[in-house]
Amino acid sequence: MKKGQTRVLNQGAEEKKSDTSGTCGDDLLDMNQAVALLRTSRPTVLRWLRAGKIQGVKAGRQWRFPRKAIDRFLKGQEPITELNADINPLLGALNERLTKCGVSAGQQLAEVDKVAQAVSAMMLLGVALKASDYHIIPTLDQAGREQTVEIRYRVGGVLQLVATMDPRLLAPVIARWKRLANCDVRESRLPQDSRIVVKIREQDCDLRTSFLPLRLGESLTVRMLSRSEVFPDLDRLGYDLPVKTKLERALKTHFGMVVMTGPMGCGKTTALYACLKRLASPGVKIITIEEDPIEWMVPGIAQLQVTPSIGMTFAASLRATLRAAANVFLIGEIRDLETLELAQECALTGHMVLTCLHTQDAVAALRRMVDIGSRPFFVGDTTRLVVAQRLIRKLCPGCSRPAELSAWRLERAEQIACEGGLDWGALTKNFRDPVGCPACGRTGYRGRTVIAEALEMTSELENALVHNATAEELRTLAVTQGMIPFAAEGIQRAAAGESTVDEVLRFTAG
Repeated sequence: MKKGQTRVLNQGAEEKKSDTSGTCGDDLLDMNQAVALLRTSRPTVLRWLRAGKIQGVKAGRQWRFPRKAIDRFLKGQEPITELNADINPLLGALNERLTKCGVSAGQQLAEVDKVAQAVSAMMLLGVALKASDYHIIPTLDQAGREQTVEIRYRVGGVLQLVATMDPRLLAPVIARWKRLANCDVRESRLPQDSRIVVKIREQDCDLRTSFLPLRLGESLTVRMLSRSEVFPDLDRLGYDLPVKTKLERALKTHFGMVVMTGPMGCGKTTALYACLKRLASPGVKIITIEEDPIEWMVPGIAQLQVTPSIGMTFAASLRATLRAAANVFLIGEIRDLETLELAQECALTGHMVLTCLHTQDAVAALRRMVDIGSRPFFVGDTTRLVVAQRLIRKLCPGCSRPAELSAWRLERAEQIACEGGLDWGALTKNFRDPVGCPACGRTGYRGRTVIAEALEMTSELENALVHNATAEELRTLAVTQGMIPFAAEGIQRAAAGESTVDEVLRFTAG
């Protein structure tokens, strides 16, 4: 049997022996016999095959079904797969990590099938580690000679290698994930995206799955959102007071564009939902235009999901909602000139527009809108506030210790602070280092906080933008008008002992 192949296995030694030998003759049923036993239609049986709910064998162009597989399906039991490699080392590694997190895996995992146990352990570990996403990646080992499969979890914005598994286990593990996500189990050549809604440790979790065919096999990315978490609130996001004040002032004007910017995973969407919560009231009509899937369902708000495959793009959706008499629009992301011009038209006609851009900082967002094709004076007229942000890890309060910074780090920290308009001499120099303890998973960090810069559009900035000022000139002008760059705010937080200089330098090109 080739690597990665699976076959139907029945419980009990005698049943297993029967299945192994009974691959022909009366043990295999043709499609008509299977349809008759299942009391359904041929298309339904084919749909169950694609979803992996029932297993069959392709003989030429015809499907054949082991009788024992039909019996298991009729009893409501999932197919059990025979493995070509030992799965116990993978289960041991996952259970060991769960134990370190204080989770008794034996009480949580009730599946009989060991592949199902492994997948359930991966889900459980994601919740225990409070991971934002986790990955199954077929790759080469460190020597570059043998194939392996790595299982990594992103905790606090940093990926950790948690376990490896035999590449021969990849196919059945991926097949189990696909069955849970209602994807086509037999399709391994094309990407597939889906979601799994499941309750884990009393938490309602929304798992967004992405299957990607690679050279060495299929990979899986799982992004996790806990529905049990408190809905985002502006007061709980951790913004520094000057940023929070500017954001609240922009929201009170009820017109113009508020743009959140930064790389993926920096909390832009969470911040936008917190703004929606602040604006939502019976007297305000809010329409959101969001990507699939919509992250949060918000009471009292009309939410629209874009579907590019049928022409419902951001631009088409926004154009369709212009006549809906809304007060506030949320546009998930601006990617092209058409969407940007429609958003600016809304802002000019007295609407508030909340949206996202992917740029490195607040000034770059202004330049990006001009580079997309918008006229500079249009950008200045419509943009009210740009907030650029990052998420940095917070030191574990239980194990951090005072730090002695090297001369280079101290000099770099002072340079960033002074360039950001801070008084270096007035900062509290309470620098600390991570240590690691059981409470923080031996990482030295617990949780994350936001560092942000808020650029308010002024007549001086608008005039500089119209006269084609460079990004550096715009940034210098913004700092003189009170904007504290997020890098300087990060140094301020590190000096207060909340994080470390190294953590801040990860986002500031060192």
